[in-house]
Amino acid sequence: MTDSFSVIVLGAGLSGLVAARRLVAAGRTVRVLEARNRVGGRTHALTALPGAAPADLGATWGWSHQPQLLALAQELRLEPFVQFSTGATAYETGGAVHRLPHPSGSAGYLRFAGGAAALAQCLAAGLPAGTVQLNTQATALRQLANGVEVTTEESGHPRVYRADAVVVALPPRLAAHSLVFVPALPAPVQAAQQQMPTWMSHSMKSLVTYETPFWREQGWSGFAVSQDGPLTEIHDASPPEGRPGVLFGFFAAPHPLRSAPLAVREAAVVAQLVRIFGPAAARPLAYQELDWAHEPYTSTPADEAAPLSVPLQGPPELRAPLWQGRLIWAGAETASSEWGRLDGAVEAGARAAAQVLAGAGSKA
Repeated sequence: MTDSFSVIVLGAGLSGLVAARRLVAAGRTVRVLEARNRVGGRTHALTALPGAAPADLGATWGWSHQPQLLALAQELRLEPFVQFSTGATAYETGGAVHRLPHPSGSAGYLRFAGGAAALAQCLAAGLPAGTVQLNTQATALRQLANGVEVTTEESGHPRVYRADAVVVALPPRLAAHSLVFVPALPAPVQAAQQQMPTWMSHSMKSLVTYETPFWREQGWSGFAVSQDGPLTEIHDASPPEGRPGVLFGFFAAPHPLRSAPLAVREAAVVAQLVRIFGPAAARPLAYQELDWAHEPYTSTPADEAAPLSVPLQGPPELRAPLWQGRLIWAGAETASSEWGRLDGAVEAGARAAAQVLAGAGSKA
């Protein structure tokens, strides 16, 4: 048998779940298919210690100028807090650490208790039971006379779904890499998919947890920039209550340590934190990391290198519906503002839902 829905959404990241929420509110029957065993996409938070708040290993920040994200947070009753940034900035270069007294470069960054992943988790929890289906990888989309057929792989077995419309809320390059489209998409759309970098796909984050944010007592903001590495940028990622103390940093891309054993990488990160913040950094309670280049449901081989430039907005080819308005794009890379960021993901999800409900679009 083939399961049928009004709308199928591919991807249970922030953008796909925003689209699903709006479509369900409009009375559509929706199924969200997610290849991972969790919701959230590129938002992902882990707990380092029993009872501690989760900390972000994926997308993290919002800013006060982002109305779409802040409106969603208010709707979900998730109050953002301002990341700690009081104190000096550390600048490491040439084997020396310089103390810069001017305000931290992370001043005004907004975070969410429980990590940005809490946004997607709240969205998923608010959908009707069974709407989100995990461990389901879409492999092909076929245009039908009155809808779209979606082929998936579940537990090693193929399964077919049908819908009046499909929202593809995957990074464009990943969609091009992992989905077969029948008929093939127009050449300009394929080119836009391949050329569009995937936000965060080359990133690798490390989280280091301490009993307290000891660096604050020394007058450091926790924000550091390094030319020496292996972390190029470091932030105070502690929860709003201030305990435990957490630092997170971005690994240089590329960096030879990214292919080294975990223990070697951890030792190098801790040694760098000792150089910058002193001997207390030598006693972490936990070390966690995630290399997004190795996440097959985010990145493709073309994403391993950092992009030479970051677009200001997604191309119009990835905002225009196809297949008589039945194939709709979402995802942060298709946003018309705040490209790649959480706010852009929210904007794109809302736009995709509106396009489905309008039932209008390109006749290509």
